[in-house]
Parts: sequence; C-alpha cells; structure tokens
Amino acid sequence: MKTTIVVLLAFLCLPVIVETQKKKTVATVFKPVGVVDYKSGDKEWTKAKPATPLLTGDLVRTGEQSFAIIKFLENSVLRVQEKSEVTIHGEIAKGEFSKNVHLERGELGFNVKKRPNEKFEFSTPTSVASIRGTSGLLMTGGDSNDVLILGSGIVDFKNLISNFSTTVQGGQTAYSFSDGTIKVEESTPEDKRLLNQGIPDTGKTEGSLIPRDTGSTSASGVSLGMTISAPVSKENQEMNVTVEITVLSIPFDSLRAMSTDFTLFYRSKSDQAYKLLKATLTQRATKFTIPAADVVAPSIQVYALLKLNDGSEFTSPSQSAAANPIVLPVQAAEKNEIRIEFTDPNGKKKTMVIEYK
Repeated sequence: MKTTIVVLLAFLCLPVIVETQKKKTVATVFKPVGVVDYKSGDKEWTKAKPATPLLTGDLVRTGEQSFAIIKFLENSVLRVQEKSEVTIHGEIAKGEFSKNVHLERGELGFNVKKRPNEKFEFSTPTSVASIRGTSGLLMTGGDSNDVLILGSGIVDFKNLISNFSTTVQGGQTAYSFSDGTIKVEESTPEDKRLLNQGIPDTGKTEGSLIPRDTGSTSASGVSLGMTISAPVSKENQEMNVTVEITVLSIPFDSLRAMSTDFTLFYRSKSDQAYKLLKATLTQRATKFTIPAADVVAPSIQVYALLKLNDGSEFTSPSQSAAANPIVLPVQAAEKNEIRIEFTDPNGKKKTMVIEYK
C-alpha cells in the first residue's frame, strides 16, 4: 500500500515540478566595476561578481561611477553605464530565441550579434528598439524621453505611446518623446563621443571583452602588450583561449626570434595553484586549449607570460598578473532533474531529487 501511495504522489506532483524546474542561464555579468548589484526572483539585491549567471527576469543595477559588462551566450555584449537599471529576458518559443533587455533608467551600450531565428529587442517605458545586428547607445531619463545613437546596422524604433515606428540606420540619432513623436537626424560629434564611451568593444576576436593592454617596456627598450580573449565556454568542455600581441615596438619576426617561453596560466578557484599550458610564438594570435576536465563553472582565471632571450618578461595583465588574473566566464552544465517534496512519517518536510539523462 505504501508503494502505491508514493507512486501516485510522484505522478500528482510531476506537472508542478516540471513547471518549476530551474531556469536556464541566458547571460552573465562578465565584468562588474564599482557598485554593481543583481536581483534574481524574490531574492534580495546581491553584489555581482565576475561571471555571475543571469536568468530570465533578473535585474542588474549600477551605482555612481560604476558600470557592468553583460555578455550573452552567443557573444552579444551590453555595457550598463553608471546609475542605470536593466532587466534581462530570454526565452525560446516556436523555435525562435527571443531576448529583451528593458532599460528602466540610465544608459545602455550594446553590440549585438543577431542570429537567424532570433529576436532581440531593447525597451524602455517609452520605446522599443528591434535589433537586426548592430551597435549603439540607448538612453532614457525621468522625463520619459529616449535617445538612441546608432553606430552601425539597422534598428526599427517604435514609440509605445503613439505606436509610431521608424527605421534608424548607423550614423543616425533618434529621439523618442513622451508626446508620441520620433525625430531622426544625423549623429553629431557629441553623439559620436557619447557612443564611443558607451559602446562595449568586443575587440578583434569574437567573445573578447578584455580591454587592450597598453603594455610595458623592457630594459632593452622593447615595448609589448597582450590581450586575452575567449568565447563563453560550457562546463566540462574544452576552452579555447587566445592571447594576442596588440602592442609591439619591434617587427614581429624579431620578437619571434627573441621568444624563449610562452605560457598560459589558469585555475578555476582563487585558492588553487595555477596550471600551465605552453606554446610556441609563431603569430600574433596564439591559441591555448584548456582541457575539458579543468573547465569548471562559474569561471576560469588566466594570465599569460612571454619571456625573451634578453631576460625580459611580459605578462597580461601587465601589472600583478598572478594576483589579478583575467576572469573568463564558464556556463554551468545543465542538469535534468525532478524534485519531489514530501513529508515523512515524523512530520518533517523533505525533498527527493531524481536525476535523469
């Protein structure tokens, strides 16, 4: 009899359990600078750390003189400027991946890599911008007026008060007013200055969001700087990390001849010792592959070291690299599970977890 009761309970609970299974990560707080907090569901606001996962419906806000870089899994990038607040949404319906980033207040820079069967929108209390793969800056204020400065691509810009919609192209600035009107004009030098400050730069390598290192100079007079980049990787899968020479005062062939050691150091936790990968410097961009077994969520910490035959050494980051490594996000492996809550004969509430493939 007891067995029958348990089976019936499991089937009765199943529809509710499936409905409340964990949401999937749609983006990560790739780089928080200053005061950056996020809010997930009914939880309290929490300080965001590098590689903090964001689920659909999560909020991110920034304080004064602060900003946050948010990165989607397909490498679209947002820069949430100071004193701003956004809500991240992402869901799949009828084979289409729909994303919406709602800017409640402040400024939001974006660099969107839109893919087929994907819908990407930015919204404010006044406007909606439908993205076709572009970069730009969206600003909204307490006066319910919005400003869209477009650096490249095309955007369908709609005023929600009047439902009037128009097309904005790269090099143009659009104004959406609280009276329902929209005005589009060529971007001014001041618009372009704001755009350059607010737009996230993904660099030459897709997935890179690490600022270019201005480099350092050795005793022999060689100046060199490197950047490290990697697409968002999944847990327990190989991670390809690219180290690129971006600043160099001598011909590259001369540097290659002087190179004696090129190493990438990596670890998944701050209290772990670094592991290392070796490579030969043959071109400006060198790929290192971190083994799948070492790729653990939520992030991998890395830095690069290049030694020359004159005894000089260069690192990326250029200052205190081992103590301040670059943090690369790792997407957690998905778990298929069913959770069954029940009360045991002693009246205690318990949860049974069943994992399945």
